[in-house]
Amino acid sequence: MDFKLILLAIGIAFGSCADLKESVDGAMDAADNIWKGKQTLTVTFQSHRPYCGGAAPTEAQSAGFTNPIANQVFYIYKDERPSSITKMVRVKTDENGKLSIDLKDGTYSIISEDKALPIDEFIKKKKIEGDFYQYSADSCFETWRTTPDLTVEISNPMVETVTIQQKCYTGDNPCMKYTGPYPP
Repeated sequence: MDFKLILLAIGIAFGSCADLKESVDGAMDAADNIWKGKQTLTVTFQSHRPYCGGAAPTEAQSAGFTNPIANQVFYIYKDERPSSITKMVRVKTDENGKLSIDLKDGTYSIISEDKALPIDEFIKKKKIEGDFYQYSADSCFETWRTTPDLTVEISNPMVETVTIQQKCYTGDNPCMKYTGPYPP
């Protein structure tokens, strides 16, 4: 009898994991784009981080560092954010941080892969554990997660550049503050 309960519990556990995996993988790939149209949206994603201390910076270092967000997954949705990732289209940047997709006229938003996670997983992934970090309330994480990285209204082909601003020691996380020592 106990053996049957154990098998049932294992089956439910694997089934739950499969449902979670399916919800993330359930997004349509760009090839299956349900909004395919005549307007091409080309977006280059890049990150910019400042010089974070140490030796005196060169002039180029003091301007900070901008790098492409290469080979990263993003999700596109039309109009308002749907409740399910299965109603979004998954796209991926190339080695230069660029993606292109053909769309019908309309308003579209793009979010990073992390922002497609459920809120509890998003917070778990984005919080850095350590003595030198202070966090805002979970509502800050929810606001960050639900804010698109780009929203555009398309009626012509468009070329956009999105720069994700990074901070020293906290990256792109607006809900976290570094309170530790800085390099001399």
